[in-house]
Amino acid sequence: MTTIYRIASSWIVAAIFILSSCAPEENATIIRGCTDPLAVNYNTSATENDGSCVVIPVKQNGMFFKFTATWCQPCGEWGMDAFEEVYQANKGKIVAFTVQTNDDLMTPRNQPTYEAFSTRWDYTGTPNFVVNNTLINTNYYDATGHINTITSATPTIGTGIHWTIGAGPNIGKINVNVYAKAFTALTGEYKLGVYIIAKRLVAYQNGQGDNYEHHKVLLGFAGDDPWGETITTNGATADQIFHKGYVIPLEPTWNVNDIEVVSIVWKKNGANFDFVNATPN
Repeated sequence: MTTIYRIASSWIVAAIFILSSCAPEENATIIRGCTDPLAVNYNTSATENDGSCVVIPVKQNGMFFKFTATWCQPCGEWGMDAFEEVYQANKGKIVAFTVQTNDDLMTPRNQPTYEAFSTRWDYTGTPNFVVNNTLINTNYYDATGHINTITSATPTIGTGIHWTIGAGPNIGKINVNVYAKAFTALTGEYKLGVYIIAKRLVAYQNGQGDNYEHHKVLLGFAGDDPWGETITTNGATADQIFHKGYVIPLEPTWNVNDIEVVSIVWKKNGANFDFVNATPN
């Protein structure tokens, strides 16, 4: 009986040891966040990656957009194809979009952008193209040359963005976290803009008909200013990081499967703002 008792006791002790040694791991608190040390939003306390990491590469991107309108016949006859040609030739190194001008795709959410951009670039008609900080009018064949000039330059500041369609109390809204990172010491005032773009939008287009598939239509912006929110008025130090967060209500006409959210860094230049860098789309 003594031998049996000792064997049973040994098993009980071993079982207690196993259970006690496993308990801390099973009860460990999981902290979800960005676990990539190269990301601007790296969370040193996170134990599980939640997919929110934003890595801003030291890369200079360009900007290409077109003033257009559904009522504009040349826009449908050749302007749409010209825009698509430049976008496809420079995909991955530019942010591209179309700015509607007093047509049936203009809404209270994108009209302020048209008003700000048409003043900044002296809009005179449609189609007109803008590359970086230059209005090239209808000379879209010059666009790639302008894009190559800026994308070969050394970047001074970059931007990155993470966005999701909300759940819970934010269901039906776009949750946005946008960042900017200075690569060198900066001077001056900078703004960081967030823009909602329809990758595709089926609507009438003069010269194409009722069911034309428009691409990269600017739908709206985050905040109250089409140029974005000021991140600094007196420059920045190298490696300084800026962050802004937004919750953007979805419009009933927006198809969540066909939207993208991009960010652009602007620098104040007198009464105007100049393009600096962007997230490509």
